[in-house]
Amino acid sequence: MNQPANPDPSTRERLIQATLAILDEHGAEKVKVTEVASHADTTTGSLYWFFKNRQHLINTALAERYVAHMRSVVDGIAAVAESVDQPISVLASTTFDLTEPARVAARRQQIRVLADALDDPDLAREIAPVQKDFLQAATLLIEKAQAAGQVSKEFDAYSLALFSQSVTIGLAVADLSPDLMPDTTKWWQLTKRFLEGLQT
Repeated sequence: MNQPANPDPSTRERLIQATLAILDEHGAEKVKVTEVASHADTTTGSLYWFFKNRQHLINTALAERYVAHMRSVVDGIAAVAESVDQPISVLASTTFDLTEPARVAARRQQIRVLADALDDPDLAREIAPVQKDFLQAATLLIEKAQAAGQVSKEFDAYSLALFSQSVTIGLAVADLSPDLMPDTTKWWQLTKRFLEGLQT
């Protein structure tokens, strides 16, 4: 099929959204180029104008959603760092349901994208900048907490930032089965004790 000479820029976004919709409802194995094009109300020629192949389409869709999510996380961290004098107090008072569907979905997407990026240098290049921004923002937040005496200066701020993200990613293990998920109250008790322990 001939590719269009000047594809509508909105077509790419429609293709991304159609891909994500199919991924979320049926999984990657059900993402077919013809079905994505149909859902996006375009042609396979237009799809191939923007994407090298099916896997490139899937990886790009997942990467863009990952980047958007991580940008919102980075903005949230920056807001906390700018608005409060003792950021660890804010973190220690923040709790949420670990089994909340949106959080489970976010962990699943994060695991999927990071795993794919380890095997796909192009995908890794797409998500590395926002990952770097997250770690920089988290490191600055921890450094502010250290300056306020909330976190001991003996701890490396960057290492703590990376550790905090690894804990979130690690929760995906518990998403495999409801009986693997810890009791939410006990989880937050442990988290608060951990944050308190950073002061010593």
